[in-house]
Amino acid sequence: MNSATSALLALLLVCSLPAMTLVAADPGSGTDSEPDGSLQDETVQRTPVEVNDTTNRLLLTDPVRTSYVTHGPDLGATFASGNDELRIDHERYIVDSRFDDADPDERADLLEREYDRLTDRIEELEERERTAVREHASGERSDAELVRVLLRNHHDATALLTDLEMLEDRTAQVQGFSLSSDEVRSNRASLEFHHSPVRAELVAASRVSQSDEHYDVQVQTTQTGYRLSSLERSTYLTETVRFDNRDPNSGDQFGDHAPNEYPAADYAVELYPWAASQGPPHIVTHGDIYNVWFTLDGLSLDLYFDGGAGEVHRELQEISVGTLPIESNESWSDDGLELTLNETPANGPAEVIVTDSTTGEPVSATITVDEYELGETDRDGSLWILPPADTYELSAEASTGTVNATVPGSDRSH
Repeated sequence: MNSATSALLALLLVCSLPAMTLVAADPGSGTDSEPDGSLQDETVQRTPVEVNDTTNRLLLTDPVRTSYVTHGPDLGATFASGNDELRIDHERYIVDSRFDDADPDERADLLEREYDRLTDRIEELEERERTAVREHASGERSDAELVRVLLRNHHDATALLTDLEMLEDRTAQVQGFSLSSDEVRSNRASLEFHHSPVRAELVAASRVSQSDEHYDVQVQTTQTGYRLSSLERSTYLTETVRFDNRDPNSGDQFGDHAPNEYPAADYAVELYPWAASQGPPHIVTHGDIYNVWFTLDGLSLDLYFDGGAGEVHRELQEISVGTLPIESNESWSDDGLELTLNETPANGPAEVIVTDSTTGEPVSATITVDEYELGETDRDGSLWILPPADTYELSAEASTGTVNATVPGSDRSH
């Protein structure tokens, strides 16, 4: 990194105020072992994979289960979140009813116990999510059940954030009592993690009052993490979480540094050099978690890496598909149709184009992947899709015929 970039980084960091942002924590997992305690394969891709002409991308480990979900109004998710909110409201009422009549010592004890309860609830959300993801990856949980867990955690996190804010207000009223500011920021960040853009869209689609709203999302799960992806208005939105890249018990290798040195920012630049070449990063810290983001033309990149493990364990990307480089293309012909597939790097969105094999004119066709209908090509004969991680069957069906293709997986597509 050149001196000009270093200076700009320093200015940004000095001017940045502490922020309460999103964190994916996995207190039960270390960086050197799988969930069952066995050693990991050293060949597993842990840092973002290098990509040319666009930002690097965090990948999942093998094997990957891929599903396509069209999510709409969900009474089950609504009732589950309603029951959780009633329980949280009751717990909040107990604290409120006792606080006003308590003496300072009793208030401090009450607040301490309430904070412990909140911390336990936050850990419950995280464990609920990890369990649901791993069960989905092994085929023990359906797509709908996994989405319901994500929605339930979203609603629970919203209510618990309110509790945390009220607890902080109460703490300020008790002289001589305080909570660890680092722990509070970390807990708030862990809750806000459940409010990602993809989840917000799922929540909006699940509301019964919006019966005509649906949201299409690709769900990919493994035993060590997951990815949620969507294509909306030519924008690729993806959220990747790696449980195995989080080790909260290993300290912080970036915590001690000399004045005007920012090793965490420099490290982020090393991990995402193309993004850094387009504009400098912004960074805030939450204990041993570093949140770095880049906001560029056609790209928004938001990542979280573990100061102890030194690995990215959560990554959000929002990219205009028109800015993605085409890494490979292949065509198949049959039934008077030509099917062309333009693939972007790291198993990103792919463009499907269907034309008349004789005239070259665009053709309106229904595109399916492994028998799941993804949509219709537009007036240019084009449709952007989210391909699976492994080999899949691609089909284009028009009024005049059908063309099928078997598309191989990529060695680094996960």
